Amino acid sequence: MERRTLFPALAAGMAASAAPFSNPFAQAFLKSFVEHWRDTREYSLAVLDAMPADKFTSKANPAQRTFGEQMLHLASANNAYFRGFDLVPPPEMKAPNAADKAAVRAFVVAGFDFTDAVLAKMTEKDVLRTDVKFSPRLPPHSTVDIFLRAYMHTAHHRGQIITYLRVNEIAPPTWKFEPHA
Repeated sequence: MERRTLFPALAAGMAASAAPFSNPFAQAFLKSFVEHWRDTREYSLAVLDAMPADKFTSKANPAQRTFGEQMLHLASANNAYFRGFDLVPPPEMKAPNAADKAAVRAFVVAGFDFTDAVLAKMTEKDVLRTDVKFSPRLPPHSTVDIFLRAYMHTAHHRGQIITYLRVNEIAPPTWKFEPHA
């Protein structure tokens, strides 16, 4: 789904699912998370776009992933977190060559499109779940936990990725402080 149609669709999904919510926490938490996640998506893509294509193989330290590999990891992890809700089919995504900026960007966008589609389908019952599985080796998690894990994991790796920009003497995009609830 294209970005210009995705956010209106997400808002429409939120409006449709907002009416039957009887739990004010569930409704407010989902609304707030969707707004924060939108900013996370936009900032993550701005950071990706700031790195020139010929620098996608750069590393801040030899032990780390390349810039492109970090972006692929960020998207793959978010797919794993949100796949556990089983609300929409996960995308059939094979990680592309991490040195190919256009392919990495398409992979990251597809990952965010998937998470946005899951969020648009969520009901009050989904927000209050405590049985979400995202790894067969881990116990089930609550929706709140999955949301926090996805948000923090994305911020963690994006912070690493910003270091890659700085090492390449590229000023990162200006952070837009997230919305207020």
